[in-house]
Amino acid sequence: MRTDSVQWQIEVDKKDIAYIVSIFEGYENLAVVRTLDASRGIIELIISPDYLEDTRRLVEALAKEIPFRPLNAGP
Repeated sequence: MRTDSVQWQIEVDKKDIAYIVSIFEGYENLAVVRTLDASRGIIELIISPDYLEDTRRLVEALAKEIPFRPLNAGP
């Protein structure tokens, strides 16, 4: 098991932040969602490398219903 986390910054509509947080809370240990700038809709996913691919798949599925704009080398 690796210990370094991976951070993805993503811009979403600010009205979607609570929904995204609730989705990730339902998938315990997949990723932690942190709001970096609520007014601009910028969030950060803090991901264990062991769950990187699972998180990528969840983000891809969510992107079909919520517009996501990656701000770094994320999904």
